[in-house]
Amino acid sequence: MLTDRSRVNFVAHAPLHKFKGWAEEGLSGGLDIDLEHGMVSSLHAEVETRCFQTPDQERTRAMSQFFNLSEHPYATFKIGQQISLRPAGKDCWSTKMPGILSFVDIHRLLPVIGKLRLENERLIWELQCKWSFKAYGLKAPRLLMLTVRDIVDISARLEFIYQEEKDQENVHQ
Repeated sequence: MLTDRSRVNFVAHAPLHKFKGWAEEGLSGGLDIDLEHGMVSSLHAEVETRCFQTPDQERTRAMSQFFNLSEHPYATFKIGQQISLRPAGKDCWSTKMPGILSFVDIHRLLPVIGKLRLENERLIWELQCKWSFKAYGLKAPRLLMLTVRDIVDISARLEFIYQEEKDQENVHQ
């Protein structure tokens, strides 16, 4: 289960300007992982699009209108195949995986890289990917007469509670 310390960030670039945004609330998800064997069976993360924010209320409103977020209340990311973790130090792994990002009811395969670490019974997965307006059949928006570039940088810090499964022995008296 995701903790409330999870976060998603995005940065769109326009000439001489960066359009930054994030979601710190409205995130949920789950992870099926076997650290002993270095395998992830599934990952599902979801964010309520009403929770997307920018530093400027007008830009947040414009973003919501551009993507018609009131009609598309969730964005999701899922991996649908088992992936192997590559060791990258003590209690640390690197990942490269394909996943399906569903945004504004359009589903596309997206390559995602990341670093996973175990800290104090928490799994912290820092993910990065590049998202394209064109791949979603959308025209990039314009800000102050400048068109936003096609590629948007997305990063996420997903924190999961981790509880190791322990074998329990049957005790007969």
